[in-house]
This record gives sequence, structure tokens and C-alpha cells, in this order.
Amino acid sequence: MTDIVSAYSKQQRSPEAARDLLNQLGSSTPKAIVFFASVNHDGRVLSQALRQRFPSAEVVGCSTCGEWTDAQHGKEGVALLALGGSRVRRCAGALARFDGGSVDAGIQAASDDLSKTLGSSLRELDPSCHVGIALLEGAHCREEQVNESLGNAAPLLSFVGGSAGDNLAFKQTYVYRNGEVSGDGAALLVMEMATPFSVVKACHFAPTSRELCITKAIPEKRIILEFDGRPAAQVYAEAVGVSPEKLDFSVFLTNPLGLMIQGKPWLRSVIRQVESGGLFFACGVLEGMRLSIMRGDDLVADTREALAAARKDLGGSIGGGLFFNCAYRMLEMDLKKIEGPYHAMLSGFPLAGFHTHGESWLGHINQTLTGLVFA
Repeated sequence: MTDIVSAYSKQQRSPEAARDLLNQLGSSTPKAIVFFASVNHDGRVLSQALRQRFPSAEVVGCSTCGEWTDAQHGKEGVALLALGGSRVRRCAGALARFDGGSVDAGIQAASDDLSKTLGSSLRELDPSCHVGIALLEGAHCREEQVNESLGNAAPLLSFVGGSAGDNLAFKQTYVYRNGEVSGDGAALLVMEMATPFSVVKACHFAPTSRELCITKAIPEKRIILEFDGRPAAQVYAEAVGVSPEKLDFSVFLTNPLGLMIQGKPWLRSVIRQVESGGLFFACGVLEGMRLSIMRGDDLVADTREALAAARKDLGGSIGGGLFFNCAYRMLEMDLKKIEGPYHAMLSGFPLAGFHTHGESWLGHINQTLTGLVFA
């Protein structure tokens, strides 16, 4: 068996899916297993079965809006990637529990656990050979706090990941670690890599000349009440060329707002209108922030370019990867009927990915693909 293995099960009963995945893993000896499962699965059962078979491996996972590997994709199954010793020298996992309380306290407790297992503070780890995976709950709007707390705990370490999904219901998502489950927390994995790695970020949007300034907002609720001193929905509608009553999902999907940082787009996607003429966003917003109306380009081509850049960074080939794809991108692929070409492009090496409620890398973002690829 190769030292990096992907597996996918279409079985919809969790015990049967677990057996299917274990059969595909065969005699491999992973040090880390990352899995992504439909919210209709019992992730505790999956996690426990994987941990029981591989007691020395760290097993982390989360619920999804859809999941895939290099060979298959769907919305009711389970995808996983298993990494062995030729890729991962050592690793540590932890479940940060928030449970309606302090995110900082939950991340700090998890960071202490990770540091204890690794024998070194996260602050002291060499970022050239250490990297983190962060699977965040995706229903309580805590992602900005989680990313900030992770940045404080490990300022030099990259944490790449995404927010767990529940098929865009935003009611209850789950993260898992070694047979444990949390509906309000984050599953964290820190790996010391034995081979080079690279972070992938793909976003196929560019700014237009129309810029809006947030003049009134409720940041903790991700709501913008006013742009340029006027009702947010009205100003946004004017900027994209429709009347406020015509604002719907198709408009929001194709006209996100965003920031340009060092020439790269970081999006803030609209989810819906709220009472009083405001807009509810999938990502954090602050008063005084200036956002551009964005326009999309070719999603598949842009992702191919990002993957090619990562391949070049790794010396010309990719040996495996983990990917976190916004559910808005999934919906765009469905509408444009490009799901097949997209997954065909993301193939050729063992991988696992899922459609998220948001992506994480240097913060919380939307309508983006983030990923971690290995040589």
C-alpha cells in the first residue's frame, strides 16, 4: 500500500460506511486520518471505528455540504485521506470545545493539549515543517474568533481548513476527534511533515470599480445595516443593477463583496436580506471597511492555475492533498454544470475534500477553495 491513501464510501448507514472505508484502507498504517462525512452520518461511529482499527493514528473529521476524493464525489457519503509515516513524522490532535462559552478558553485548552503531546509550545514549532488542519463548527458564526485565537496561540503556524456543513441549513454542524464529537467546537490537527507541503488558495473573482463603505453594522451578527450612510440592501442593489425586491440567491452568488490584499481577493459573501434593509453575510464585517463589488471569472481555470502554482512550489508534482471548498462554489458548479470538469481537474493524486460553510487560512473567508498539498 502507498503511504497516502484516499477512500470514499457511498454507504448511508454509518457502520456500513465505516466497514467500507476500513476495507479500502487495507493494511495501511496511517499516522493521521482526516475524514469528511455527510451531516446525516453519525461521525462518532465513523471516528470510533477508524480509531479502533488504527489506535496510534490521530483521527479528525467534520460534517459537510458534500464530500469528494480523487475518484468519487457526492453529498451523502464519507471521504477520507490517510497519511502515513513517510509524509507525517508525528502529529497531535485536540478537540477545542466552546459549548456556548469562551472561544479563547477552548482554543487555549486545545493548544495546551497539542503542545503537551508534541513536547513543545505551538509558538516554538518550526513553520517550515509544521502545519495545522482546523475543522470548525459552521453554525454559530464563531470562525473569526477561532482564527484569531489560533493566531494568538500559534502566530507562525499555518492552520488550513474549513467550517463544517449541514447542507447549508446553518442549524447544527459537527466536528470529530478520536471518537469524540462536538456541535460547538473545532477539531485541530498539527502535523510535523516529513515532505514539503504548500497551501492552496483559489478564488476566481476580481474587483469592479464600484466600492462601498460600511457605515453601520452589527459585527457580532455579521450584519451590515448601511453602506455610505444609506440602507445596505438598497445601496447594494443599485450597485449590482437590480431593484431591492429582486435581490435573491442568484444575485448574491454572482455579486459577492470583497477586499483585495496583496493583489488577491478575500471575499465577503451575502447570504440574505434582513429586516430594516440590512444584509446578512457569511463572513465578518466591520464598520469603516471598504468593500468592492466583485465579478467572477472561470472557476475551473482559476483553480487549475492555483494548483499548478502549488505543484511548482513542490518541485513539479503533488503526492496528495486536503481541500476545503465553499458550498457557494459548489452551487455555482451545479448551476453551470461544471462539477465534472472541476473534479476531473482535482484528480491524479490521492485527496479528500468537502464543501464547507466557509474556509479558513489567515482568517475566515467565503467563495474560495483552500487546501493543503504534499509533495
